[in-house]
Amino acid sequence: MTLLLALEPAALRKVLKAGLRQGVADGALRLLMVEAFGWAEDPACCDELLALLRDRGWLVRHGETWKTRLG
Repeated sequence: MTLLLALEPAALRKVLKAGLRQGVADGALRLLMVEAFGWAEDPACCDELLALLRDRGWLVRHGETWKTRLG
């Protein structure tokens, strides 16, 4: 949790916080990214961030939801 609180920008914390407990569905996660970062609805931005977070191991796909894994 300390790692999550230390992350910048705040929008990244908001996105990762969404997947902590029950996880977040793909569509809801993409909408949250668009809103949190102020992006236009460009799937490429969301895809790139998802790929980076997945590669880092911070977001993991579990069935139909994304779960946050920090630490």
